[in-house]
Order: sequence, then C-alpha cells, then structure tokens
Amino acid sequence: RIQRYIVAELFTSFKMNFLTGKYIATFIAVASALALAFATGAGGKGALKLWPLFGAVNQTLAGLALIIITVYLKTKGGMKWVVSGIPAILMVFMTIWALVLNQTKFGTSHNMLLQVVNGLILFLAIWIAIEGLIKFMSMKSES
Repeated sequence: RIQRYIVAELFTSFKMNFLTGKYIATFIAVASALALAFATGAGGKGALKLWPLFGAVNQTLAGLALIIITVYLKTKGGMKWVVSGIPAILMVFMTIWALVLNQTKFGTSHNMLLQVVNGLILFLAIWIAIEGLIKFMSMKSES
C-alpha cells in the first residue's frame, strides 16, 4: 500500500495524473516488485542482488529525516537548526558520495540491475538534497 501511495505521489509530481489511479498505481507497484524479485531467475532470489544498495537507501532516508528536522528547527528561530543541520549535511554528502562510488563499481562489473537501481537512488538523493536546501533557504524563523 505504501509503495502504491509513493507511485501515485511521484506521478502527481510529474503531472502524469493518468498513472495515479488506485488500480494503475497498484499494478505499477506490484509489477516493479515482481520484476525485482525475479530479476535473476527462478526462486525469487533476485531481490538479494539488491542487498548492496540497502545501506544507501537507509542513509538516504536518514538524510531526509535530518533535513525535515532541520527545516522544522529553523522555523523555531535562532540557531537550533544547527543541531540537525550539520549531521544532515554530512549524511547527505556521504550518501551521495557512496552512491557515486557504487555507480562506478557496478559499471565496471557490468551489473545492469544494480547500475539502474543505484542510478535511480542517486538521482533521488540529489533531488532530496536540492529540495531540502531550497526549502531551508525559503523558511522564515519565528523570532
């Protein structure tokens, strides 16, 4: 269900509303999960190929959480935002750096599945960083 909501939200952002319906978004979510699960053949062990990307996805989510906390603390005024802002910068920078290193490693090993998924995660991590910076810069403090 969460993946369906994410699919619908993503296509709404790209103004592709015809793909945001309950049934179409569910189909896209289920089809992508099946494709990943069986990407390397029978037995459903294809998802294990994605294990090297788990850490990057986890760190991307941690960076997103820190960005949200930083923006919230900026609205409270003063320098409270520094408490989460510095870790957010470090987390996002290190995550993007690791994703770039992964991309080159997966490229030299000719692992197309990991290259594509890692590239998508890299794109989303950069997008999150840019959107977070834009939001942070546009927020006014309560003083």
